[in-house]
Amino acid sequence: MDRVPRWKVTFLLAAALTAGACNIFEPRTPESPAQSGLDFRPPTDPAIVIANLESAVEQKSVANYVSCFADPAKTNRPFSFQPASDASAQYAGLFSSWSNANEQEYFQNLVAKTLSGAFSSLSLVSKSSIITPDSVIYSYDYTFTFEHSVPAFAKTARGSLQFTLVVDNSNFWTISRWMDYASTSDPSWSLFKAKFSN
Repeated sequence: MDRVPRWKVTFLLAAALTAGACNIFEPRTPESPAQSGLDFRPPTDPAIVIANLESAVEQKSVANYVSCFADPAKTNRPFSFQPASDASAQYAGLFSSWSNANEQEYFQNLVAKTLSGAFSSLSLVSKSSIITPDSVIYSYDYTFTFEHSVPAFAKTARGSLQFTLVVDNSNFWTISRWMDYASTSDPSWSLFKAKFSN
C-alpha cells in the first residue's frame, strides 16, 4: 500500500479546517444587553468598579452595569440611592426604597429606548477619596450622556456624586451607597433614573 505524501495530508487537513470555519470572519451576533461583556474586570480593587461602571455605560451593558452595585444576596449592606434635590422633590415616593433591582430596571429601560450605535458615555472627574477601615468613599463631578430616543428629554446629565464602596461576601468591591447632587443647571442623573424607571 502506497503512503500518501505528506503535502497531500497537510492540504486535506487545511481544507477540512477551512471548510469548518468558513464563517470565521463573518460578523458575530450582537450580544444581548443582559449579558456580561468582555470588558468587565473582577472588581478586586475599588478603582476597577469605577472603570467597570464607565465601560458598562459606554457599551450599554445592563449586566455589567448592575454588577457594579451591591447585591443583597452577597452583602449585608445592600445598595441604596439618595437622589439629587431636583429629582427628590418631584419623585420622593419613587426613590424612598430604591434598590439594586430598581437600578437595573432603570438602566435596562434606558438602553431599550436607545437607537443602535447611539452615543453613550460617563465622564467622572475625581474630587476626593476617603479610606475607612471597611469602605472607600469616592466623590466625583460627572457628565452622563445617553442619546436615547425619547423626545423632549435631555440627553446629558451633569452633577456631583458620592459612591461608598464595600467588599461583599465574594471578596469583591461593590457600590453600596450612591448620593447624587445637582450642581449645575443641567438635569441630574437622578432625573434620568426617574424618567426611565418604568
